[in-house]
Amino acid sequence: MTEIRTIRKLRREALGQDALLFSGAFTAGAAVYFIGRAIHQALSGGDGSDFWSISLSDDLILSGLIAGELFLVWNNGLRQGLRGHSIGKHRVGLAVVDVDGGRPTGAARGLARGLLMAVLLDLAVAAIPIGLPTVLRRLTPESWHFGGAAYLALLVLLVPLLVTTDRGFADRIVRSKVVQGSGPDAVIAPDRQRALVALDVVGVLGVLAVALSYIVYFSPLLRFPHLF
Repeated sequence: MTEIRTIRKLRREALGQDALLFSGAFTAGAAVYFIGRAIHQALSGGDGSDFWSISLSDDLILSGLIAGELFLVWNNGLRQGLRGHSIGKHRVGLAVVDVDGGRPTGAARGLARGLLMAVLLDLAVAAIPIGLPTVLRRLTPESWHFGGAAYLALLVLLVPLLVTTDRGFADRIVRSKVVQGSGPDAVIAPDRQRALVALDVVGVLGVLAVALSYIVYFSPLLRFPHLF
């Protein structure tokens, strides 16, 4: 029972680590879009006001999400299927293995897991009531938009975080389980840990920069009640 509690705790820590790296991938995608648009507009003779048209563009958010979801497919899918752990799970000493064989699930099942998680995340983002552009919203006709499926996906992602469970939704679909890693490669090396911390910081700063650009731009419209 103690081991089960430990794995549950480490799974949450691993999820947080992977989320930070997702932020890094989002930042990289948004930065590539921003730099590309800025260069294009500079060559076209744009003025300083172009900064806001790029910073507040739905395409900037979409570019970040595409990069983040591609990272999710690789990190929590293909890599995890082949090596037995995402980067986050490797950082905390967890492994994902086949329920019966106790070995990594392989590329095909790992990729299926990653694609499933990317679709669920994309749908869950659509449930946030501020009209964020998502990959499925942008790449599918309006008549195909998923409506209530977005809230169902959000529920599927949140329940394992709120309820203690040994196996998440994706584990049950691809017949995998999370165990504590063993051997000399069970936990990522300290020098790589430090490099990943630097990437975490860059990712968080990038997401905050995108959020702050919206706050600064719309701040003249904000009205707060007087408390005294």
